Amino acid sequence: MRLEIDGWSSKITFSATHIIPGHFKCGRLHGHDYAINASIEGSIGPEGVIMDFISVKEFLRKVAAELDHKVLIPLRDEAVKEEGGSVRYTPSGKIYMFPSEDCALLDVGVASAEELARFVLQRVREKVHFPDNVKRVEIGVDEGEGQGAWIGCDL
Repeated sequence: MRLEIDGWSSKITFSATHIIPGHFKCGRLHGHDYAINASIEGSIGPEGVIMDFISVKEFLRKVAAELDHKVLIPLRDEAVKEEGGSVRYTPSGKIYMFPSEDCALLDVGVASAEELARFVLQRVREKVHFPDNVKRVEIGVDEGEGQGAWIGCDL
């Protein structure tokens, strides 16, 4: 059995800007409205439910709040340098300088929907307690309605 959390209707959303270096169109600084979705698979537990997914929704809202109205900076990109209270990002020969407080510094190689989904899944695995009857968790990050990337893992 599976529980699904739709980020759009559950208001697990954020707005942010990013760059996909080397991409023809997305290599320019631009933004999206994002939603974080989740799917939780398992058997029905002793309480008659797979799990109380309110805790998952609350955690995903915290992650969304951390990313909201930020510049998404991929820390694994060699073009990123932190300098004092600023972040210097030089993808594809362009030079951007942002105040650190305006940035979400992410442990990813590129700030794509795919890598954002992987980032959120890792955070969920570290911070959310899943009961033993939950066997799989999937996270999706949409860049606008109707398009996004999903990743999952077995627990």
